[in-house]
Amino acid sequence: MGIIKKIEENNCIISLWEINETLDALMQLSANRKIPDFINEKRKKEHLTSRLLLNKISPNTTISYNEFGAPILDNNLHISISHSKNFVAIIISEQQVGMDIEAISEKALRLAPKFVSEKTRTTLNKEKATLIWCLKEAVFKWHQKGKVDFIKDIIIPPFIAEEKGQIKAQFKKKELILNYQKINTHYLAYVCN
Repeated sequence: MGIIKKIEENNCIISLWEINETLDALMQLSANRKIPDFINEKRKKEHLTSRLLLNKISPNTTISYNEFGAPILDNNLHISISHSKNFVAIIISEQQVGMDIEAISEKALRLAPKFVSEKTRTTLNKEKATLIWCLKEAVFKWHQKGKVDFIKDIIIPPFIAEEKGQIKAQFKKKELILNYQKINTHYLAYVCN
C-alpha cells in the first residue's frame, strides 16, 4: 500500500505505512535489500518497511543501533521507529525524537499496573490506557538509554483523551511536549525536543 500518512510539524517528519504487501513484494520494493535473519515474517516486513519509509524521507541514509538498541542515523538526524499490527511509523528530525504507535486494545488495561500509578488506574478505559502507554513509550524511545521506571520517571498529568492533542509530561524533572493523534484504531504519539 505504501505511505498512508505523512506529517510535517514541530520540526519533525513522520511517515506511516500500512503493510498489506507480501514479503516478496516488499523485498522487490527494497531492491532485494538484505534483511536480518529474523524468524518471524512480520518482523522482516517491519524491517523492510521502516527502511522504505526512511528512503522516502531521507534517501541514502543508513540506520544502525546504539548500545541500548535505539536506532541512529549516519547523517546527524535523529530517528525513532515504531510498529503495531500492520502499521510501521518513523519520525526523523534534527532534534532528539521518540515515537510510538499502539493499537487500541484491552492489553493496555491489563498491563496498566506496569506503567500507571494505582490512583490513576481507577479511571482508565482501554482507549486512555493505550494512549498513556503510547505517550510513555515515546518518552522512553526519546531517552534512548534504557533504565526508565514508567510510573515514577514519566509523569503524564490528568487529561481528556481526544482525537488529537498535546500534553506536557515530566521526565526525570525535565518537561517534554508530547503530541498525539488517533489514526484509525491506533494512537500515534511523539516527542521532538
